[in-house]
Amino acid sequence: MTNYAVKAISWAVAYAAVAFAVRYIFGGEPDWFFVLGSLIAGFIIAGVLRPIVQNKRRKKQQRASERV
Repeated sequence: MTNYAVKAISWAVAYAAVAFAVRYIFGGEPDWFFVLGSLIAGFIIAGVLRPIVQNKRRKKQQRASERV
């Protein structure tokens, strides 16, 4: 569980850093609300949605291998 949390937090930080850089490059003025929102969005993507998609993909591959 610790490894899972570390991955989710690192993905969230990376997501926020990229969003900050892109907004800064295109002339926007990044503020703390934007950074905090990007951190939350990155955590939701990496910690919630990504495992759900991976589990569905894994189950689909298992069903396909059972048919063969």
